[in-house]
Amino acid sequence: MHFSHVLLGLVASASAIDVYFHGSSDCSGGAAVCTGINPNVCCTGNSVSVAYRGVPTNWHINAQGYSGGGCGSPKWLADINGQTWYCMTPNSRYNYTGSRYWFVSRRRAEDTCDSNCTESVKPDTLVLADGATKYDIVGLDDAKVEELLTIASSGVGPEGMPEELLARRK
Repeated sequence: MHFSHVLLGLVASASAIDVYFHGSSDCSGGAAVCTGINPNVCCTGNSVSVAYRGVPTNWHINAQGYSGGGCGSPKWLADINGQTWYCMTPNSRYNYTGSRYWFVSRRRAEDTCDSNCTESVKPDTLVLADGATKYDIVGLDDAKVEELLTIASSGVGPEGMPEELLARRK
């Protein structure tokens, strides 16, 4: 293993990028979130817009949004360089169903991801519009997550969320 792979792995694990699937068209309000996502891993969801948050300002990455199920059909390619967050809007196509990122400067074959990449993760956290109220959604089925995202996107506070989520509050 090359030293650069080890160093990049340490940097990537020390700097967590979160992928937010928002129910709004402008990356505001409630969201289902894949926290601490690694490069070339598809974060799956179903939303109108996708935001990347927590991007280190010294990173230069490309982020791809997809439609058509998981990381299926490319929809939006973002060049993120020096920004801590980025919003992918609806762009006149169907909802986003997946997103992933990779480092622009990485050119080696093992550092790129193409149609052979199969690793994917589902959102693990639901964040309300206040940005502070969070719930663990690991293990919930997709339909339940969509239902909760719809409620969270309406702008309600914790008092408006289903009682069953109380035990899942972070």
